[in-house]
Amino acid sequence: MTIALAAPDVPHWPLYVFAAFAGASLTSFACLAADRLPHQLGWRPEPQPDLTLCHPPSRCDACAVRIGWPYLIPVVGYLLARGRCAHCGARVPPAYPLLEALGGGGACAALAYFGFAWTGISAALLWLVLLFLAWIDWREQWLPAVVTQPLFWLGLLSSPFSADAMDRIQGAFGGCVLMWLAMKVVGFARRADLVAGGDIALAAAAGAWLGLTALPLFLLVASLGFLAYAWPLRRRGRLFVPMGPALALGWIAAQWALPAWRAVLQGGWTW
Repeated sequence: MTIALAAPDVPHWPLYVFAAFAGASLTSFACLAADRLPHQLGWRPEPQPDLTLCHPPSRCDACAVRIGWPYLIPVVGYLLARGRCAHCGARVPPAYPLLEALGGGGACAALAYFGFAWTGISAALLWLVLLFLAWIDWREQWLPAVVTQPLFWLGLLSSPFSADAMDRIQGAFGGCVLMWLAMKVVGFARRADLVAGGDIALAAAAGAWLGLTALPLFLLVASLGFLAYAWPLRRRGRLFVPMGPALALGWIAAQWALPAWRAVLQGGWTW
């Protein structure tokens, strides 16, 4: 079954505008969630008990004054405030508008690449979820199970990127086992317990959504991406480097390159 967002003869630019705004807005909320979920779920050593996703309203971290609605508009609000709190003048990290722009731009790119149908909608939503997981893992070294577990089951039940249920089951199993095995081997070599349940769950979710066929490409890109930023950080003395951003990168790359990858495996690729 194909769910189309627009007829072929209808201009798509209004949908792109909506996707950009919705993607940026959801990413803005994801940044809020990355700040507050560790407190709400008790991940921090001394969590703030009154800090949840719903309360209090968005406020400045420095002066705790509620942020006015014009400054909550994704990207635009940052520019209006010139990168500072309108009340106390505290600097707002530029990572927030950058992430909002990535969220909106990525959602538009997913719809442009995969089309205005169920595959495109899924790709856009997955982009936003993976952007959130990459960000919160980079900040907190934590992939929340309240996100990774539903993501796994949704992909296992139905995925527009792998129609074969057995392929999804094998992909999920392969992602889980190979990620666990890699962590055990590296942990044995370093004489440390490096098994991270969040990374294993995210790898299993990727296998569930993409299927066994795309698993080698996903693991290859994720491994190369991890080495690209982990090696410099470890040379600077950082012992533990989050793998969530690399797994998200591998997922996106494998998802977008899936048609070409399948053509290569089937011998139908022409240079």
